[in-house]
Amino acid sequence: MDKQTIKPFELKLQQEGNYYRLYLTHPNFKGRIRKRLGDRLYDDLENIAFNIRFELGKHFQNHEINKDDVETFIERYVSMNVKCDASIFDYSADFLKSKTDKVNNKTKKKLSKSTLSGYRTALKYFEEYLSKNKISPHPSQISGAVLDNYYTYIPGVHNYKTKLHTKLKAFINFIETVKHLPVDPSYKLSTFTEEYDNQCPEDNDIALQEADVHKLIELRKKFQRGEVNLESQLTLCKIPESVQQQQFKMKEKNLIKCLDCFLFMISTGLYHADIMKSKLLFSPNGKSIKYRRAKNGSLCKGIPVNVDDIFIGEEIIKQYKIKNGSNFPLNLSLNHFAKHLKRISTMAELDYMVTNKMARKTFASVFYFKRGMPINYVQILLGHNNVKDTAHYLRITDDDIANEISKYMSLSANKV
Repeated sequence: MDKQTIKPFELKLQQEGNYYRLYLTHPNFKGRIRKRLGDRLYDDLENIAFNIRFELGKHFQNHEINKDDVETFIERYVSMNVKCDASIFDYSADFLKSKTDKVNNKTKKKLSKSTLSGYRTALKYFEEYLSKNKISPHPSQISGAVLDNYYTYIPGVHNYKTKLHTKLKAFINFIETVKHLPVDPSYKLSTFTEEYDNQCPEDNDIALQEADVHKLIELRKKFQRGEVNLESQLTLCKIPESVQQQQFKMKEKNLIKCLDCFLFMISTGLYHADIMKSKLLFSPNGKSIKYRRAKNGSLCKGIPVNVDDIFIGEEIIKQYKIKNGSNFPLNLSLNHFAKHLKRISTMAELDYMVTNKMARKTFASVFYFKRGMPINYVQILLGHNNVKDTAHYLRITDDDIANEISKYMSLSANKV
């Protein structure tokens, strides 16, 4: 809208009985907007009317003027600055809708139900916290100290509290930047970081030793040579023997496919969810691939597909004719996949049961600990936004980092 063509708002205070009411008109809409400003002295009401006229002119300088929008603006302004009875929770529905409608520009997917549930939980705890501590939900009262104490109020362990605190900060940021409400800027200083226990890995979150990967590759070769005979166990149920044999052959085929899939995951760093949902994209020369994680949409790229003694991605890609946009052709749930991996572990004579998580961990660990790849390159392969996440993932301690840095210091000293 051209600033020179903007027509001014007309505001008048008109007495009605023992109080004054604000009347507002504008050439762009018919009728007038009426608003009670409370029982105040006339001089105070004139100052309020002047401020409203100024804020209206500033707000609608670049917006089309219509009666509904003007009425909404005045209602919000009076509630926020005159009566001071506005609540941040008046905007929680708008915030949740913005999250529900949000589409990731990279993955073209909307937020998961669990993520949206986290935002609702964060708002629920914050409303409880303000109420119990008799803190006004007016935006101007939301400060860094309030958010620090909110973190303490949330039940549970540190990482859970940190996640809800972060989601609540997203809501406060929405109020400030989208709704343009007067939030205390100190809320940005309230920061908590998730912590990771590098020394206590879960049993299903470890990397395979190279010797064990070789056992799986050898088992694959035995299947290809026809040296593995799986016993068919017929039951005494009413299912015909021919049907049972057909079911057995299907299970055998799925078992072999799960082994190949697991070795493909070791070669690419994919999880089961990535196999099922993400799309692989090959480089122009076909020597590397990239994909976006099903979990968070982060980009994993530069993943080599050439065959060596551990990573046999290229061989599997050729066997199953995997192309751009397609992944390993597996159509089994994670539970069924896990059951087959358990049987594969026994057949390969491993001392433990391999799991879905171990493939990606092996992929990263071999590159970093065995091949000596710099951690920033491993970060790119894993799609981590921060190299700290990669260090946590590989369980690299502060002492490990210090030892690596000292090597470079020694090299520098030798050159001198």
